[in-house]
Amino acid sequence: MRFRAFPTRFRAFFMVFAAVGAMIAASPASAEELAGDQGKVGETIEHGKAEAPVEPCFDGKGSVKEVLDACADFIAKGNDDTKLLIRAHSVRAMGFSATGNLDAALEEMNAAVALDPKRANSYFMRAAGYDASKEYDKALADLDQAITLNDKDADYFLLRGLVHAHKNDYDAALADLNKKVELDPKATNGYASRGELHRKRKEYDKSIADYSEVIKVEPDGAKGYIDRGWVYVLNDDLDKAGADFDIALKLNQNNPSALVGRGLVKSRKGDPTDGSADLRLAERLEPGIFDQIRKLGVK
Repeated sequence: MRFRAFPTRFRAFFMVFAAVGAMIAASPASAEELAGDQGKVGETIEHGKAEAPVEPCFDGKGSVKEVLDACADFIAKGNDDTKLLIRAHSVRAMGFSATGNLDAALEEMNAAVALDPKRANSYFMRAAGYDASKEYDKALADLDQAITLNDKDADYFLLRGLVHAHKNDYDAALADLNKKVELDPKATNGYASRGELHRKRKEYDKSIADYSEVIKVEPDGAKGYIDRGWVYVLNDDLDKAGADFDIALKLNQNNPSALVGRGLVKSRKGDPTDGSADLRLAERLEPGIFDQIRKLGVK
């Protein structure tokens, strides 16, 4: 198995543990991409005293097992470069999380924290693991510590907001998501996460405003239109919902969620083509899609 390059859609949980449902890479890709694109697995970890050695642990050229073994060998040698050791533990954490072994990933991040208790991003990574394990209080404790050490990183607030939301503390979640947007106004994940929170709170106008910001930043992305379209449905604005689903399908043909949306809008508006073809196609493309839509609050 090889690693997929971790998605940047949700930089806060991102790559390593990707809480909120994207923890484990859906399909394999290159371990080189994993080790090389650590993205927010730190501030992209600096090499420290010396350049990182050319070996699978750091260049990712090999299978997942080879990368994990190479990092284990590097750690076992007792290198005195703390930053490189943290990087090796972080790569192993990503490897274990990508293969579904979250307990082992958390052990690696425990080791990284112990190596440098003042490194904010290690707490952040471990918090993402705790969140994926539904150990929300531990996740919040780590995020509080990360923010104490560095209160300028927007993704720390994003993840903390999402953890609060997982605990159904929507007021605390909103405060953190507002801070994420304030610190990083050009990133879509803050607006998208806040838009989802407003939708759950049935604050539809605010949710629509956030998804409109997502679309403004990424006008060629279908997801912003789909998310906003469903809020329009919840707000009984079928004309605007239909327009958003149409745009989404032009950008991402046969997207199951957009097909359900377009089919539902046609049916509710009593169009001559009642939307049944769209609904049948959506279910054929993604069985269970109707259950996913119901979770949005759509009846």
